[in-house]
Amino acid sequence: MKQRFNTLDLQVALHELSVCFSGCRVTNVYDINNKTYLIKLHKPDSKAIVLIESGIRIHCTDFDWPKNMIPSGFSMKLRKHLRSRRLEKVSQVGVDRIADLQFGSGEAAYHLIVELYDKGNILLTDYEFTIISVLRPRTDENSDVKFTVREKYPFHLAKQNEKLTLEKVKELICDAKQNEDLKKILTFNLSYGAPLIEHCLSIGDFPDKCIIDKNFNRDDDIEKLFNALLLGEKIIEELKTEIHPGFIVTKITKAIKLELEKNKELENEELVT
Repeated sequence: MKQRFNTLDLQVALHELSVCFSGCRVTNVYDINNKTYLIKLHKPDSKAIVLIESGIRIHCTDFDWPKNMIPSGFSMKLRKHLRSRRLEKVSQVGVDRIADLQFGSGEAAYHLIVELYDKGNILLTDYEFTIISVLRPRTDENSDVKFTVREKYPFHLAKQNEKLTLEKVKELICDAKQNEDLKKILTFNLSYGAPLIEHCLSIGDFPDKCIIDKNFNRDDDIEKLFNALLLGEKIIEELKTEIHPGFIVTKITKAIKLELEKNKELENEELVT
């Protein structure tokens, strides 16, 4: 079971929210627990609910979630500033796992910023991105930036997209140590996310465990790798412009194989009798 959203999940979910709910007004905000919130929007003849779980996920939902009888202080703050405002814009901050939901426009706008990395966070800011309320006040250890009320949200800390070039790929491979895992190198340095990196390497016909200088040649395989990664760039652009269905995937583990074999034996016995 997927534990939290990766970059691709976020891009797909935000595009769906933008297409389905842009222009809808907020009717109410509820909390399920101290990390999970529901934003109910007005949309004629259909449910329009956005589920936000700090550090984990953000998406539309039709499920009838159990709500807390008494709303939390953070929910009340969101109700005060967001209720009756239109959802004007949904965007990703850089290429980080951060969503920015804009309610209202101009100087009357409010931004709900949802962080889906590490321990996560949800912040409400005004139109100038000054923090009004924050679910988890904290100070960034690396930069001493404060995520607290009356501070500006630090957009400059978010990862920004860098255009993929052959030179960039060559640089990554040249800097790699002998016997390093190619997938780990690419996952750490590119904003694709591990699943898309795996897909690109598979399409490029690289082995599952591709090791630098063992089954990856620094000279001969660079262009092949670059072309495989360009496919990843194309997939990312498609995900930003089209609504895609989700897929349920299962891995056939040893336990599942044994169960399948056992069921097959029982079926054969029944056929014999």
